[in-house]
Amino acid sequence: MFTLIFRIIKFAGQDFFRNFWLSVVTLTILVLALFSVNLLIIFNTIADSAIATIENKIDINVYFKPEISEEQVQNVQKYLESLVKVEAVQYTSRDQALANFKERYQDNQKIMQSLAELDKNPLGASLAIKAKDTSDYPQILESLADPQYDALIERKDFDDHKQVISRITGITQKVNFGVAGVAVIFILIAILIIANAIRMAIYTHREEIYAMKLVGATNWFVRGPFLLQGLIFAVLSVFLTIVVVYPLLGLLQPWLGKILENDFNIINFFNANFGLIFGLQLLVAMLINLISSYWAVNKYLSV
Repeated sequence: MFTLIFRIIKFAGQDFFRNFWLSVVTLTILVLALFSVNLLIIFNTIADSAIATIENKIDINVYFKPEISEEQVQNVQKYLESLVKVEAVQYTSRDQALANFKERYQDNQKIMQSLAELDKNPLGASLAIKAKDTSDYPQILESLADPQYDALIERKDFDDHKQVISRITGITQKVNFGVAGVAVIFILIAILIIANAIRMAIYTHREEIYAMKLVGATNWFVRGPFLLQGLIFAVLSVFLTIVVVYPLLGLLQPWLGKILENDFNIINFFNANFGLIFGLQLLVAMLINLISSYWAVNKYLSV
């Protein structure tokens, strides 16, 4: 049994190095196909993080009339916090609003002089409302349209960023479609090249295969080295893909840290999902290689 396994491994290794440059080309195509798949994962992950960043900025700012008392504002706050669709409500008092206004326009002398001439605070209190889901904001606005609350409110600001999110989603879909198309092309090319590599290996060993058949070798013993060669291509291609992908992630992370205003780290994402991402790629690569090898053996080997 061990002798049989050793011979299969030996023949597979000999074929790999005997057609070295063809093996290199095969690995290159496989790596390009897997790299395209990883680009899809990278683009989708970045897009999801960008959308999450934008969604995190969405809120409703409710500004109350200056004459509205603190107690009335807090009553509205309690009402909003009781709503199922509201995640949080942040209260800003009139004094704090004035302090924030002064800090923002401290370099504008005209505004500061005009403010100093007023004998009272012209600003009212405000509430910043955060929903549990971006689709909940319209319903929250409807709740504030109730006359008992609407009479207290001076204005409501709501920027839902729907257009920005739609653009990001559209761009991501187009990129995914393009990269997926490239990946499929590379996979098809890889299948043809692997099949051709196995065919050449079969041709090289045609006399040995004939001799093995004469002494009673089974069909699976003849097929074994070629199928194992396909598995070697799969393992090496995934390993080389990892070697290429991680330096790319290292180059992207500083740039992403500046663009995305959150704690997203794409290297940590790949580390946390390493087994899932590259494990599935290994299974797919093994499947592609086994199918290509088996197809080549059946097509070109008469056993």
